[in-house]
This record gives sequence, C-alpha cells and structure tokens, in this order.
Amino acid sequence: MVGTEEITGLLTRQWHFPDRAEGAALARLWELAADGGWFGPHGPGGGGVTGAAALVRATGAAGCPLPVMDAFAAAGLLAPAPRIADGIAAGEVRILVAAGGPDTVEVPFAEAGTAATHVLVLPRGGGPAAVRPVDFAVPLPGLAVPPWARLRLGEPEAVVDVAPEAAARAFSLLRLALALRATAAARRTHDRSLAHAKVRRQFGRAIGGFGAVQQRAAAREIELTAGELLLADAVRRHAAGDGDAALATELAVHHAAGCAPRAQVHAHHNLGANAYFEEDEAAWLFRRVHADIALLPALPPPYGTAADMLAAGSALPAADTNARAARMREQVRAFCAANRGAGGLLTKGEDPALVAELAARQWLGMVWPAADGGRDAGVSEQMALQNEIAYHQLPVGVPVAAVSVVGAPLVKYGTPEQKAEHLPRIREGRLTFCLGYSEPEAGSDLAALTTTAVRDGDGWVINGTKSWIGNAHTAEYIWLAVRTDPQAALPLAGISMFMVPMAAPGIRTEPHQALSGQVCSTVRFEDVRVDDSARVGPVNRGWQVITDTLAHERLLLASELAGMSRRQLDEVLAAVRADPEGTVGPPGSQRRALLDAMAASVQAVQVLLADAAEKAETGAVHTARLASALAGVLAAETVERVGRDGLDVLGPAAALSAPDAPGAGAVEEGLRVAVLAFLGGGTNDVQRGLIARSLGLS
Repeated sequence: MVGTEEITGLLTRQWHFPDRAEGAALARLWELAADGGWFGPHGPGGGGVTGAAALVRATGAAGCPLPVMDAFAAAGLLAPAPRIADGIAAGEVRILVAAGGPDTVEVPFAEAGTAATHVLVLPRGGGPAAVRPVDFAVPLPGLAVPPWARLRLGEPEAVVDVAPEAAARAFSLLRLALALRATAAARRTHDRSLAHAKVRRQFGRAIGGFGAVQQRAAAREIELTAGELLLADAVRRHAAGDGDAALATELAVHHAAGCAPRAQVHAHHNLGANAYFEEDEAAWLFRRVHADIALLPALPPPYGTAADMLAAGSALPAADTNARAARMREQVRAFCAANRGAGGLLTKGEDPALVAELAARQWLGMVWPAADGGRDAGVSEQMALQNEIAYHQLPVGVPVAAVSVVGAPLVKYGTPEQKAEHLPRIREGRLTFCLGYSEPEAGSDLAALTTTAVRDGDGWVINGTKSWIGNAHTAEYIWLAVRTDPQAALPLAGISMFMVPMAAPGIRTEPHQALSGQVCSTVRFEDVRVDDSARVGPVNRGWQVITDTLAHERLLLASELAGMSRRQLDEVLAAVRADPEGTVGPPGSQRRALLDAMAASVQAVQVLLADAAEKAETGAVHTARLASALAGVLAAETVERVGRDGLDVLGPAAALSAPDAPGAGAVEEGLRVAVLAFLGGGTNDVQRGLIARSLGLS
C-alpha cells in the first residue's frame, strides 16, 4: 500500500486552496498519483479496497475530488480490456464511472470531469459496459471546486460484459467513496474547530469553555466517530467479500448524508467569520462535503436503500469484533430464544428460575478474576450477554446488574470478609440491590451530595435522602454513596461507599411509579447505624471506587439500551414486512427514509459499542472512557429516536401496548423508557460536557 506520509506529501505539494484547486491541477495530480502507484493492477498501492478507501479519506481531508475509487472500480471491471486497464494504472487513462446504457453519450454531472479523459458507462443491472472517450467537457460552476462538468462522450474504445453482481459492487463502492470523502472533509473541519475553540477567546475566556460550544462539539464528535466506524465496517466487508457489504454501505451512506453536512456547518459556528472566506480551507471543505453528498443520487444504490433491503427481509449486520463476543452472543441467543421473556423492554421483577439458569452457566461474574470466582472473560462478552438479555426481554435485570455495579467494586476494593459474604451470592443471582447515588439536589452531580455518614465508635450513622431509586422497595442492600468529610477541600474527596442492608432501622422508602411503569422510591435515612464492615474501600475515597469501574458500567448500560432499540427496530420491521405498502409505501417514500434513519442509528450504536469494548479490553483507559461516553449518549438518543420514528412509520396503532398491535407494544414502551435512558447514569447533557472536556475544551 502507498504510505500515509507519501499520500499526505503529494496532496500537500500538489493540491491546496485557493491557488491549486482547478481542473488542470487535478489532472496533474492524477498523473503524479499514477506515477506513485495509486492506480496499480491490484488496487491503490496494492491495497485493494482497503487501500482505495485510505486514499479516498486522504483526498477528502484535503478537499480534493481525485476519483480514486472510480479508477479502482473501473480497473477491476476492465481486466478483459488490458490496454485500458494498463492505461488507468499509468495515469494515461483518467477514467470516471457513470451509470448508463449502450446509448449513453452524455454525463450531466461529472465530478473531476474537466480532468478526465474517459468514462466507463456501466449499466445498473450489469451487461455491456463501454469505455468512451471524453469528447468535450462543459464546466458547471457552482458548489463544487473544481466545477462539475457536463461530458459529451465519443464512440466506445472498449466494451466488456459485466456481471450483475460486479456492477452492483462497483456502484456500492462508488457510493461508499462519496460518503468516505465527505466524512473525512467534515472531520478535518471539525478537528480544526476544536483546536480553534481552545485558543479563541471571547468575553475574557476561551470559547471552548462555553456550554453551547461544548454540547455542539460533543454531539458532532459522537456522530463523526460513529460514521467513521460504519464506513470502516463497510470497507472491511467489501474487502472480505462479505454478503452484508451492500447493506453495511447503505447504512454508512445514509448516516454520512446527514452527519457530514451537519458536522461541517456546526464546525463553522466555532470557526467564525474567518472560515467564511475562501482564504481558509474550511470554506473549500464546506464545498467538498456538500458537493459529494449532493452527488449520491446520481449513483443508484444497487439493491435499494438500507430500508428497502431490511423491508425485504435482510437483518442488520453483526457488529462483534472478536470471536469470544460472537460465541457468547450465539450462546445467549440460543438460551434467550428458549426462554423468551414477557416482561417488556424494562423488565419488572425477576424470574428466579431464569436467574438460576444464568448462574448455572456461570454467566454471572464471568468477567471477574478466577480467584474471585470468575473466568477472566472480556467486557465484550459481558456486553453481548446484557445486550441479548435486553433484546429478548428476559426478567433477570437486577442480578445481572449486580455483577458490575456492586460486584466489580467488591472485587477490587472489598475485604476478604466482604468478598466471601457477597460475591458467591452475586454469582448465584441471589443478591438484590438498589443504587443510592441520586439526591433531590444532586442528580448527576455526586460532588453535591449531602447524605452524610458520621463516625460513631466502631460504626457510622447515616442521615439524608436518596431520590429516584429503582428497586428500593424489594432490594436487600443499597449501594450507597455518602459524604464522610464535609470539610474536604475537593468535594469529591469527601465521599465514601457503603453496602447498607435495606432492613436496617431508620430506613424508610416512599414508592413512586415512573413513566416507564417501573417502581422507583425516595429513600430516607434517619440515624441509620451501620458497622464499619459495611464500608467498601478507603474512607473518603468513594469517588475512586465508583469511577474505577464506571467506564465498564456505562458500556454495559449502553449495551442494554442498544439491545432495547434493536428489539424495537425488529418489531417495527416485522410489521413492515407483513404489510410493506400499508406501512412504508413504495421505495423512495418518506416513511422508508425514517426507517433508514432508525436502522442507521441502531447500527451506529452497535459499532460504537464494539469499538469501545475493544479499547477497554486493550487497556486504553482514557480512550475507553471516551468511547464508552460516546456510545452511552448515542444509545440513549437512539432509544428515543426509534420509539418516535416507529410511531411515525407505523401510525397510531403503534401507540398501543397490546401484543397484537404493530410493533407488539415495543414502540410505545421504548418511547416511555427513553426518558430514563437519557437521564440514568448521568444525563446526556452532562455526558456531552464530559466528552467535550475529554476533547480538550474547558
């Protein structure tokens, strides 16, 4: 493959704005790229689809429309015409690919048309494909620079027969290339806007410290990262000849069509007036992003959009990135299929028999070290377990959550006596708990909590109130964060963690029914006395106890939310497949566009989670925390989106909870659960603020 430095060097020397961004410069760059082996017989630099994609990304970041993927696709199809194929490799044949038939002699909107010498006219369904010379090109000034051109084509110089599957792959790759290039251009502008926000001062401070800037930057970082992962997944599948390559491409293309222009425009908000003028590269990247997305309709999706393929019976591609997670998912799916729950997306209560079955399979606590009764499984395996449990709605939520919320801190900070008392019961699914973090005036801000634990001899006396506590009315213990040093210089330094029996004298619960149907409670502590043995971890080090396992907890919560939204989508798809015309209508309809958006969002969460799990398992702590935050925010937003758009797709009947309603009640329930999804574990607004700070904005 062509090296990254070589690619960047050539683009830097030969393509920059505004003095080297015209058709003649592009033609010269085309020739030099060929000299550098970009269009060799085995793909760009010998790297095949993967190498071509890398070059497309590089040209996108440079705002350059060099048609790398056109050359790659054409060279692959033109093996029976070696003279043309050799000319492509040498840069003597500067070729574009356009959809058309035997009589096509004009291309109305050709990117890089003023630099091209030939066009491969490719029938949409395969058949005779003709290589025609460009007789003349008429520039079409507008958004794109260099301008698009209307091409008049001459008589064929070569004709090859192209199989339908080969034609479909070529069109899929060309659509993928536009999405790759637009996303890379938007990423370049976004990254520049982040750097600018750190140094640009307004009203006496860096603009990166303003909440609106942080929220916008974090939202676009989530979208761009998810989009890049979707695109990388599509590239990988094309390179491997995977049967899901076309579907993965359309999911990535749909995501990019919305994300790239949005990210570009939002970056301009940060960059301000300078980037509005064409002395700044952002203005040229703006042109590139919008021009590439605008060209997508000129290249037909070979099997229809993602919505078309899903409505016809396709399933979302699997996103697991390692064999262990894939094996675990298959095992859990088999178990869940045999024990499908009826508890709803947010299960109410637990089924003791199912919990015992999970324990018998040693799935509870499998991520713990062997010395503590686990088997050192990876977080990706635990995520697969919880994702499938949520998808299949098995009523085992509290025992599964106990493994990470209570078990993981006990494994790291518990005394031998605490481990001996609690870990076996967690592994057996017999320990029930509730989470005592939130307070009336301290929801996502643990530094502001006011519930106190005061030393009294060998024990502690607890006073205060916890709010919105799920399962408190049935829990055996509360995993409780309290303030043990009100005078601590740093508020987070004065927190300690306790495992408090809910039966302790002085604890009072006041149940409330949530929008989701779940029972949550206000829990009041009035002179509750506990032994020091109830404390987990060092005194005043509770924040460390919480945060050491927080990234994994958020990943697991996001994995559950992803399972919920995937189930919602599949219920919507089941209704669509039963009556396509009555639900989403014909191809190209607005309701199919909504289905595209739902599917792309669900898949984006899946690839973000897989990426975060991989980072967590390789020990990249900082990047794992950032990745888990990105996945968590998008997972919560997707639950709401799928519920809302599901109602729009299926109509009023989907607002019913009856099992025979369209969506089987999952749509309306998911919409109600969505409020908890973006509040639980720290609100999405708070999480976006943390993401922004991870990006260096403060």
